[in-house]
Order: sequence, then C-alpha cells, then structure tokens
Amino acid sequence: MRPRYLAFALSLVPALAQVGLLDGPRPPTEVRGTLQGNARDGYRVVVEFLVDQGVEPLQGSALQPLSWNGTLSLCPGGVCDTFRLSGYTRGALYSQAVFDLYDSQNRFRGRAGVNTVYDAQNRPAYYQVEYAVSPLQGTRVWRPSPDNPVPVEAGGWLSATPPGGVRPERYRYPGLEGYQPPQGGSAFSSISPADRDVVEVVRVDSLALLRQVFGRAERGSTLYLYVPDISPWTQRLAQEWGSQVGGQARFVVPEGTARAYCATPARRDPRYYVMPRESLPPEASLGVAYPPSGEGQPGMVLAGAGLYRDPGWPETDYVDFTTALVPLTEGLPQARARVWGYTSRADLKARVEFYERVLSSGYDRYASGQVGTPWDGRFTADVGAGVETFRLKNWQEGDYTSTIFYAQDDQGRDRAFVYVTTRKETVYELDTSSPISFDFSTTGSVVEGLQFSVAGETFEAYNCSYSGRSGLTNIYTCSYRDLQGRYRGSGSIGAWWVVRRVTGTVYPLVARTRTVGYTYSAYIRGWTEGWRAASDNVRPVQAGGVVYAEGRGYRVPGLEGYLQPGSGVLEVAFGNPAVSYLTRRLDPSANPYEPLKGQGVQEAGVGPKPLLNWCVAKGL
Repeated sequence: MRPRYLAFALSLVPALAQVGLLDGPRPPTEVRGTLQGNARDGYRVVVEFLVDQGVEPLQGSALQPLSWNGTLSLCPGGVCDTFRLSGYTRGALYSQAVFDLYDSQNRFRGRAGVNTVYDAQNRPAYYQVEYAVSPLQGTRVWRPSPDNPVPVEAGGWLSATPPGGVRPERYRYPGLEGYQPPQGGSAFSSISPADRDVVEVVRVDSLALLRQVFGRAERGSTLYLYVPDISPWTQRLAQEWGSQVGGQARFVVPEGTARAYCATPARRDPRYYVMPRESLPPEASLGVAYPPSGEGQPGMVLAGAGLYRDPGWPETDYVDFTTALVPLTEGLPQARARVWGYTSRADLKARVEFYERVLSSGYDRYASGQVGTPWDGRFTADVGAGVETFRLKNWQEGDYTSTIFYAQDDQGRDRAFVYVTTRKETVYELDTSSPISFDFSTTGSVVEGLQFSVAGETFEAYNCSYSGRSGLTNIYTCSYRDLQGRYRGSGSIGAWWVVRRVTGTVYPLVARTRTVGYTYSAYIRGWTEGWRAASDNVRPVQAGGVVYAEGRGYRVPGLEGYLQPGSGVLEVAFGNPAVSYLTRRLDPSANPYEPLKGQGVQEAGVGPKPLLNWCVAKGL
C-alpha cells in the first residue's frame, strides 16, 4: 500500500467544465476531459472519446523506415483505404509529432503520431507510428475511457485508453502546461514500510488546515515541540493546540538555547525542557503529540520549519480578490484575474481577463468608397487594428440600389452590413448601320467651323484641309461633329466666294447604358482596447500561484508560496496504532531524532530534561 493522504470532510474543488484535450492522435472535438481533484493531492481527468456506436475506431502502431512516404493502408470498419499524413515530410526527424489523417477522398478520418527511434549510436533508425482511424459508418456517441479517472502528469499530460482500444493515447489538458504533480519528498519518507501503510500524512500550509489537523488529536493530548528556540510563532502553535485539543504544550530547546534561559523566569517554567543537543536547525524542528491514555489512542507527529518560523498564514484561508497578473514570458498581453477559494483545500481558482483589442458589440465604425467593375465584393478599412479586408457574403454583380449585404473579415466573423448601389453611365455610340448622306449649298464666310443642319441636328466642320480645286471652287476635306463635340461623320466643302457646297455623311447616335462600378457604405464592428474574458475560464491556480489561460502563463502576486514546499510548510503524520507506536519510540526520555531515521537507538540518560533540572545540573 502507499501512504494515504488526509481526507477531511470538506468539499474538494468542484469539477471544471469539459474541455477538448490537445496534442493527441485525435482532434479536440473528439476527445474531452473533466478535471477533478486539487493541486495539493494531484489532478485527475475523466476522459471521454467520441466514437461510432457499435463500430470501434481502428487503433494500432507500425514501424516505418526513414524513407517512408507518409501513407498507411488501413481497413477501419472493414473498409480498406489509403490514408495520408497531412503535412508529413519524408525523411524528417520527428519527435512526438502529430498529423491529421485523410483518406483517398480527402476526408479527415483521424490522427497519427510519429516518433523517430534512434539506435545505440544515437543514429536515427526508423519511425514508430501510432494511429487511430474512425470508420465512416455508425452513430457517434461520447463514451468514457476504461482507465478513468486518469492522473495528470507533469506539463498537463495524461494517458487514456479509448473505449475498445488496446493501448493508451497521450493528450494534454489545456491550461495545465506548468503543472507539476505533488512530489513524494516528505519528512516522513524514512518511516518503515510497515508503518507507512497505515500512517496518514498531510502537508499543512494554512492556519485553517492546521486547526483541522489539531482537531483530530485526542482531547487532552500533550504536544512536545522540539524547536531551536521559543519563537512567537511556536508560542502561537501552543495556543492553537490548547484551543483545539484542550491539552498542554511543552517546549524542548537545545542546550545552546537553554543556557540563556537559565537566567530568566523561564528557568522555573514547567513547560520548558532541554534536549541533548547543542543546536537544532529550523528544518529539523519536530512535534510529538502523546494521547492521554496511552497505546489505544492515536498520536501525532509534526515536522518542518513551520514549527519555528512564522509562515505568514492569514487568519482565514479563504481568499477572494482581483489582481493584476505577472506574465511568465515576454510578449503576453496585460491580464488580471479574480482569484477565490480555500488554500487549505488547494482549490484556488481564477477567472482570467486579457486587456487587448476586442471587437465592439455594435457597428460603431463607418467606411465608404467606390469600386470599379468587375468587383469581387472585397473592400478594405481600418477600424482600429490596421487595414483589414472584408468580403460581402453571397455577392454577385448586378443592379442594386441601397441593397444591404453582410460582410465577413478574413477570420470568417460577421463584421459589417453594407449598403451597395450600382454606378452606371450612359454612352452614345455612332449607329453606322443608318448613315445619313447629304449634298447642299449654303452661304458662309468660313470653312473651318462652318455650321449646318442635317436631319434636324446642327453640325460643325473641323479639321478641314485643302484638297484641290474644281474650276473656281476650292475643295476642302472636313470632319463633322455635333455641338457637344462628338465626332459624327465626314465629307467635303467646296468654297467659292460666299457660296459653300457641303457634302458627306453623318451618323445618328444610339444611347447605351453600362455599369461602371459600385458605391458602398459599410457599418463595421470595430476594434477597441478593453478587457476580454479568457475563452477557457475558470482556471485552476497551480503551485507557486501560476495560472494558465488560453495557453498563456501568468503568476498571481502574493501566491508565490501556494502549494510550494519550503520553510513555511508543516507535515503531519498520524494514525492508530502506527503513530502511537511512533510516539512511544519518540519518548522524550530518549534521543527523539534517531528513530525517525530508522535507527531505533535509545540513549538512556541523555533525553530531554526539565529546564530547571538541567540548569541546576550545569550550575547555571
């Protein structure tokens, strides 16, 4: 059997919400876990897998050469196919890499882990491939792992076997990246195996937990405190003992300290004793509680510098405060958290918020513009986080008048509603299929700029050039335009004196309307600086006051000693009859330190003595 840890009739940390597990052969949408336990005694996770009802996933492993092309021929559910590892590179040296598996129809079907195996000369030899592939048929349901609950290992890793599987798969619980399981180092690690099987050991790190531990002692028990000196904290422990147990507390100090006491009123204090040592390190401080009726009742043994040094525990171990968090690495956003819980139950929790750019809840930014055609429905705007690109949903070109479209950003988030109006223009083109020919004479003083009428329209000659004579008439070749300056045709003008003979052809105009672009007016959800709650709240506070949210690590100021072993920690061992046996072995009439080391050596005549007797014997 292993040592059992103290289990008080107190509620432990409630189970946190189910979350998808990461970094394993299956995506987080197909494996989830519920956290249980606490940071002092260790976390456990109840793991569930999304599997096909009645059709188990195909799970296995294979050895592949370094020349492997990254494909597997498998038959999940009895249907064979070729599966490829997405992103795999032939010949790369992978270490616990995880790849998505796709079938020949490019459908996601599972995941595979690849790890390079090295030979005795540390040369890469081959790949170890672990895979899990889901069949296509069946109704998918959540089913628990037969290993539940599984312990959380260092860094938040855990191993759980899928239902119907033959080997466990490795996953990581999000938010526990810095987690370290409780360490086995204990002041009572040298207790004999026979005693250790029935001894309960608990690490005390709060005043509330200390009082609970004292409350388990037999009423009227006597507590001997072996300490370097009688510090104010040691005296406080004696008061707590009397309040909780109703028994006496006695102080046993080393000879080097006792000499100074001989000249003080403490000389005659019956609570003061002297141990046969010159000095005592604070870390070797010891407490032994003797039940009032002897063997049939449980005793108690305390160890640690917390018997001498004040650990700074508050009067109540319940905390509830909001504080700024200290980032563990550079580049993390500003963060704060509300922290609450009982330190004695190791169940501190944190609700984390990040101060960063967040999307506003309303459409508080405006942008407009004109675009040409063809248009793909995209436009850009700076709404607080630099220039972003937006795209109209269900866009197709057409004739619009203040028509509403919704727009998404590059992340697929609905970010804007947009009014779109089609921009058009009317153009006039020559109808060359209906020419109008003419030949008439008129009077005038000019050729260039001569105006004349044909079919009800007025035209003007321009770009005229001399082309020759016909008798007394000078002939000019000209182009003709309307009064809006548009080219309409050409011909010739004969000039003699004030007579002008005008000939040629003009063409009628046909009006045509075409789309030249669009005008848009966009109302956009912009960005603003503000506090945003972490997506994976609520988070457990880990040893040292560390908390992870969205994979980002922070420290809670003031909780640096939370669950950390150190000078402020006490360990208590008790039970019946084993600790009663230990307390008898730690009789103050003998050397109190050798039995804990397994020596069991009695040194008669050199055990603790009342201070007065010792001072008299030393002539002090």
